[in-house]
Amino acid sequence: MTSKDVLWRLGYVRNSANLSARELSLRMGMSPQYVAQVERGRIVLTVEKLLQILEICNFPVERFFSANIEDYQTDKELEELLQSLPTNKKKNIIELLK
Repeated sequence: MTSKDVLWRLGYVRNSANLSARELSLRMGMSPQYVAQVERGRIVLTVEKLLQILEICNFPVERFFSANIEDYQTDKELEELLQSLPTNKKKNIIELLK
C-alpha cells in the first residue's frame, strides 16, 4: 500500500463516518486544519494518529488494511459462507466460477 493509498483510505474512513476534516481534527484534540493537511500529504500520519482516527470513526483496523476497503463487508460475508461449506460444494463453486 502506497502513502497515496493510505491518504485516500483516510478520506474514505472520514467520509464513511460523516465527519468533516475539521470536525475529526477537533475530536482528535488537534488544530482544525490537521486532518486536511494530513489528507493532502503535508503532514506525515503516525500510526498512533491513524489508530486514533479509526477509533473515532468506529472503523475496524482490519478493514482499513483489507485488499478492498469498499467491499470489505461483502468479502467477509462471502468468505464466512465459503468456509462453512463442505469441500465438494466448494469445488462446485470453483468450477462454476471458472
